[in-house]
Amino acid sequence: MKIRKRLLELNLPLGKSAFLWGPRKVGKTYWITHNLPGTEMIDLLKTDTLTEYISRPALLRERYQNHKGLIVIDEVQKIPPILDEVHWLIENKGLSFLLTGSSARKVRRGHANLLGGRAWRRTMTPLSYMEVTDFNLERIMVSGLLPPHYLSINPVEDLRSYIADYLKEEIIAEALIQNIPAFNEFLRVAAITSSELINYVNIGRETGVSHKVVRTYFDILEDTYLGFRIPPWKR
Repeated sequence: MKIRKRLLELNLPLGKSAFLWGPRKVGKTYWITHNLPGTEMIDLLKTDTLTEYISRPALLRERYQNHKGLIVIDEVQKIPPILDEVHWLIENKGLSFLLTGSSARKVRRGHANLLGGRAWRRTMTPLSYMEVTDFNLERIMVSGLLPPHYLSINPVEDLRSYIADYLKEEIIAEALIQNIPAFNEFLRVAAITSSELINYVNIGRETGVSHKVVRTYFDILEDTYLGFRIPPWKR
């Protein structure tokens, strides 16, 4: 199995900035490395870099106010206050940023400055049928279409690890959910009923929570780019 070139087109003019959202492991960093080689990157997955900017977001302004060219901040949701510095640099120095993230909810919970329309919005989705060389529906139903899982020799184990990491880092660490067992069961039921009309009451009954809580759970899936709702067609 092979992957063709990703179809994402950034088309970012000089002086413009953009958010690039997408689920964990969808390939945002890989795409940037291969399509924007040599670009200045601030990788907030590196512990030392994260620690520096958490303690002093103003370091961004001090270090880059005279920078020429695009600056990438990877996993920007880890430090929502840094967006105030990004805003200042865009407004006062005309800098251009590409800001990647896997959780819009973390940014909103941090009361972050979303740049007030000064940045375009792009989303990287899992693979489409045009991006794989041998479209195998049975394989896709088992592995999903996140690149490392689709290409894995053991996608089931990789998916188990992905869910465990998701629960630990996106849900528990952010205190989004108090009832983790119920949310874990919700993930199973949501997967089974994927592509069907959503019945919040029935899903709540199966997971042991109210239909209002189920709606909140679906909101979390959307905010972390693990799923999206499609409105039904009506006459």
